[in-house]
Amino acid sequence: MILRNIDEIKEYISQLSFVKSIYFLEQRDLIVYGKVEIAFEELDGSLDFEVQISPVYPLKNYDSESIKFLNKNLIAYDHVMGDGSICIHTAHSVILKDKIEIDFNSLKDWIVKYYINKDSDSKYEHIIVPENKVNDAYQSYLFTDLDHEFKKGDFGEVDISFLSFGTYKEKPLSTCIVQSFKTPNGEFKNCCWSDFYRNIETGPKGLYVFTESVPAKYNRFAFNNWSDFKELLDQRFLSFLRNFEKLNLSNHKGKNVPLFVGYKTVDSEIHWQAAVLEIGNFPLRGVPERINGRKTGRWTGELIDRKLSWALTRNSSYKYFFGRGTLSEKITNKKILILGIGAVGSMVSTTLVRGGCKFIDLADHDVKEPENVCRSEYVFNSGLNDKVRDLGKILCSISPFVEISTFEKDYFETLIKVLYMEKGAKEDFAAILNRYEIIIDCTTDNDLMYILSTLDLDAELINMSITNHARELICAFYPNIYQFVNNQFSNILKNDVDDLYEPTGCWSPTFKASYNDINVLVQMALKHINILYQREKPKNNFVVKTDDESLLSIKIEEY
Repeated sequence: MILRNIDEIKEYISQLSFVKSIYFLEQRDLIVYGKVEIAFEELDGSLDFEVQISPVYPLKNYDSESIKFLNKNLIAYDHVMGDGSICIHTAHSVILKDKIEIDFNSLKDWIVKYYINKDSDSKYEHIIVPENKVNDAYQSYLFTDLDHEFKKGDFGEVDISFLSFGTYKEKPLSTCIVQSFKTPNGEFKNCCWSDFYRNIETGPKGLYVFTESVPAKYNRFAFNNWSDFKELLDQRFLSFLRNFEKLNLSNHKGKNVPLFVGYKTVDSEIHWQAAVLEIGNFPLRGVPERINGRKTGRWTGELIDRKLSWALTRNSSYKYFFGRGTLSEKITNKKILILGIGAVGSMVSTTLVRGGCKFIDLADHDVKEPENVCRSEYVFNSGLNDKVRDLGKILCSISPFVEISTFEKDYFETLIKVLYMEKGAKEDFAAILNRYEIIIDCTTDNDLMYILSTLDLDAELINMSITNHARELICAFYPNIYQFVNNQFSNILKNDVDDLYEPTGCWSPTFKASYNDINVLVQMALKHINILYQREKPKNNFVVKTDDESLLSIKIEEY
């Protein structure tokens, strides 16, 4: 057993001016337990706190501090957990004396801010929900926004689709997505997923009720008993629950049903928390209605005293999904076409999707081969596959908000190259391409580049081409594309066309470069393009260059 130097810890704590007394400090197994009295000038009287110090102290324990200060009498105040522990996040130090001083001062700061001044944070914090297993497994539900305004007392059914099996805290986990909310009058309010997810087959129904108020004690600790809901659920909803159970009892007895409890957070945002019901064991009982002490012959529903189980729910709205960072809205809201989805094109595609883009069409005539995987965004286990189909599935697996379509397979090869000289053909081609707002050409096809440069386009056309060994990446904007790109390759850049990769068989040679080499340049180029859109700067052609010797120095040259 690891023994801590209790005397040393006690000495450092006693040196703090606001620690009035140390009642005790002792080690039990691996944990150091203690109790201290805190007092200082601003504090009216004093406060006692239990102290628990884990064996990893002064280091963190996963993402949490390895010291706890507990006082269950303070549970009504902000940033106090269900066990009475004060929620603190403090500065790093590996020196015991310094860490004790940092952590105890953090406790003092909490006392001043939340106990004495009774501050409340404008930033919303989700209620604390116990993570309950049902039949030794977890259930999770993902929800998103929908175009509907709920009112207090609204209730109905929920359509749900199964998404995946997984593990959570070493236990089985099933994940489903919420598809739509059905009102009692039969109206469906559909969630704002992409078509790919909306088309997943729905399974057993769930239920919902919008309480508006937070189903929690002290606005923070989720109810743990069905009787806690007595003030939030009216007779109309309880009758709805009873009727639902009766209708499903014969065929689905023992099955679990999620009940989504909706409430408002900040800025009228809605959060849904799912509780688990069991058909045949709903927490209800009938109570005979009485008026003036006499039975009327009618019955009302009443929630019984029974512990409830909460499922895991996560807000997967666009705002939360991309809250940690998106590209400029001047890109994400545009309808985008990507021509050529090999190494460069597939990286551009996945980056745009991870950046929050909502409308992307893909065009490529080629098939994904096993050797494509090593330096692109494809995966091996889908085997041989049309690139547009393969990448489309990958992009949909990344974001539930992107609409992916594919262009007719041979349009940019056979059709446009055969017919572009025909009368009216260029106008027709331009009309089709002008349905898009941004077109990114990653084909490295000089013939196609030439034809596109002769069209009268309203769409913003960007050409991205890479040199051998990924030394440079050229980005050109319409209309000055064809001449610029050719001039860079022919007269300015030292593109090595001798040392190309030539596989066995009759294949066209291709440039050599690793995934890492290519992606570094692609990401730098996309970052620069994003800045141009975001700041509405002139879109000048540019080249992303690496240093000829080290290849580690990267710079952008604008023209």
